Amino acid sequence: MIASVFSLLAGCTGAASMATSWPGFLVDQATETVYVSFNAHVYALNLTNGTEKWRFPSEADNKITFFADPALTNEGNLIVGAYNNILYAIEAASGNKVWEFTDSTNRYIAGALIVEDQVFAPNSDNHLYSVTEAGTLRWKGSTEHSLWATPVSDGTYVFQPSMDHHLYQYEIESGELIWKSDDLGGTMIGQPLLTPEGTLYLGTFGNELIAIDTATHEILWRFSTNGWVWSGPYLEDDVLYFGDLEGYIYAVDAQNGSSIWQIQPDTSENRAVFGRVLIVEDSLYFASRGGILYAVDKANGNPRWNKAFEAQFLSNLVQSGDTILISANKSDSILFAFELNGNQRWSFIPAK
Repeated sequence: MIASVFSLLAGCTGAASMATSWPGFLVDQATETVYVSFNAHVYALNLTNGTEKWRFPSEADNKITFFADPALTNEGNLIVGAYNNILYAIEAASGNKVWEFTDSTNRYIAGALIVEDQVFAPNSDNHLYSVTEAGTLRWKGSTEHSLWATPVSDGTYVFQPSMDHHLYQYEIESGELIWKSDDLGGTMIGQPLLTPEGTLYLGTFGNELIAIDTATHEILWRFSTNGWVWSGPYLEDDVLYFGDLEGYIYAVDAQNGSSIWQIQPDTSENRAVFGRVLIVEDSLYFASRGGILYAVDKANGNPRWNKAFEAQFLSNLVQSGDTILISANKSDSILFAFELNGNQRWSFIPAK
């Protein structure tokens, strides 16, 4: 398991001979569109049936490769970084390029964060870039290692996890470094969860989920897991739900970090749960690297159903009405849409 994960890490950092990752995507319910960034293109798809509206660029360019999750600005521009070190703004309605930001010197693996008219783009060159909605640099924050996690913000500060085991806090307007955490014990790759009350929850490759008070910088609690935690948790009714790379799913009390329940539904080699889980009503949904989609009872983890697909599921699960979406590797289809009972609604196979 660990060897296979390191092969994924190598592919994303450039240690492998080719760029390899999994599709990023964003759902815009207002326009009933899902945007998918994968390989040579960014695609706009009809959310209802998965048909293609446009692709950027219209013709493949072997110098451009996309995998980072797209983000959408208030002005209707899609922001997405590429493996050619460029951050692109694309008009969401048409697919036309609006601008390029070219200051970074390495790949964009994490998606950008949009806060009002500001774009915060973490890059593998050890910098968080603050960019205007017109594509000009406002400030950049330095870290000691690559940034693979999308930051979070409370409107006053931006909190950026790093692969150097530290969490960074920047003032949103000036970029001043307010605080850098002590070594938290492991690499951080998934986007944290920040509550309105100021508690930040983040998973680490130190086999932990950690709760931090962002006002005092105090670690409130640490919860030990069986494997590395890739993604951030899902919070509902004061319970945190998340998975790890040993295939465990956890329900943890958000106030004190105590375990409510945990399950490991699969013990095979491809049991890892990379993406953020999803809760719809009383069901918890998650997916494994082995291509299995699961639904369990959120109250106790008891199984409801699971369905296997010829795919590799590594992305977050996203809900849109009565539809669940997830991107895929090792499959002709790069995006799947499911009904809440697990039946496939549609999948998207890019036309050549």
